[in-house]
Amino acid sequence: MALAGCGADDDAGTQERELSVWFNDPGTELQGEINDVMSSFEDANPGMSVNLRFVGGADTHQQYVTAVAGGEPPCVAQLGNTWTPEFAQMGALAEVDLSEDEAREQFVGSMVDSATLDGAVYGYPYNVANRAFVYRTDLLDASGLEVPETWEDVKAAAITLSEDNADEGIAGFGVIGGEIWYYLPLVWNWGGEIAVQDGDSWEATMDSPEAKEAFEFYGSLLRDDNVAPAESASWVGADAVQSLSLGKIAMGVFASFQVKSVIAQAPELEEHLAVAELPMGPGGNNDTFAGGSNLVIFEDCEYKEEATELLHHMVEPENVVGYTSSIGMLPASLEGMEAEQTTGSFSTELLSPFVDQARHTRYVPADPAWGEIEGSGAIINAMQAIMGGQLDADTAMDDLNAEMNSIFDE
Repeated sequence: MALAGCGADDDAGTQERELSVWFNDPGTELQGEINDVMSSFEDANPGMSVNLRFVGGADTHQQYVTAVAGGEPPCVAQLGNTWTPEFAQMGALAEVDLSEDEAREQFVGSMVDSATLDGAVYGYPYNVANRAFVYRTDLLDASGLEVPETWEDVKAAAITLSEDNADEGIAGFGVIGGEIWYYLPLVWNWGGEIAVQDGDSWEATMDSPEAKEAFEFYGSLLRDDNVAPAESASWVGADAVQSLSLGKIAMGVFASFQVKSVIAQAPELEEHLAVAELPMGPGGNNDTFAGGSNLVIFEDCEYKEEATELLHHMVEPENVVGYTSSIGMLPASLEGMEAEQTTGSFSTELLSPFVDQARHTRYVPADPAWGEIEGSGAIINAMQAIMGGQLDADTAMDDLNAEMNSIFDE
């Protein structure tokens, strides 16, 4: 009778319902972690099944655009934080069951910024990656140097380290000219802003004195001070990781997952590596960019209530840290970060500063046009022109500002 009663009362509730989920492919070795999280959700929710698809590659963004245009997006997705405002703006995402204030009580503030548009929250922050200052303790000790606390200290130390280690071909600092996240935050450190919001629109402020001084400072490290290899004007993060692994640079800015990569490539370096929060700029802060992803629900999802339950399940610390710690990133929840720094994979002396730095992160202008600005290469072109001496900082930054505003105004 009990079985018959359950069948009669709950037939609709136990009818098979499928949630399609797209998740950034973490590699074969980590796919099992995500599959286990989905399986535990299914076990706790009879009648629900998860159709999990791992996505990745250069065309991932276009896959989402095509799916939305065709009316066949997934119900739930792990969406890059710089893409979230874009898809929210186009009406493709559903609001989640959190107010902005509630989200800030639970997650890293910069990641909440990335999931918020016009005061509405369109995703649960999932994981976060930020950069910190990495240095060779043996080389600093040999030169009698303290850990740099300001960017001016970095320049002075880099010059000394380059001179002291010239015979070994070791550069003082790993300049990275081909990827904006290593120098764009300096605009904040110098007291400037990348852009400011005016009503519903954004206006670039990369022609401010602070922005010009920040870019000039970074460009001069290579152009005038020669503290990095000449080819580093076109380096991306992976190039600096390789150089550090080979023992060719003494200091640099790296993400936590990059430090893990260095140690994997050169285990003998681990005892000589240390991490500190980023140096302070003249603007009185050491803020940096927070990368990462959000868990979102697409507006076309048939089962939004069930999708919301899946989001709740996925952001539980015990369901995040197996994945994030394996790839060298942090959970975006404050509870998860605290656990990771206290007893988890970021509790070591080497990696703990990344958690401290995560509390000093910001987000890029939350405008859907940002993706086009980033993809245009305009910021990289400006920096490389300053590094190479083709343009002075005033001209390069004025040109950059005009180009950014033309994209904001489209």
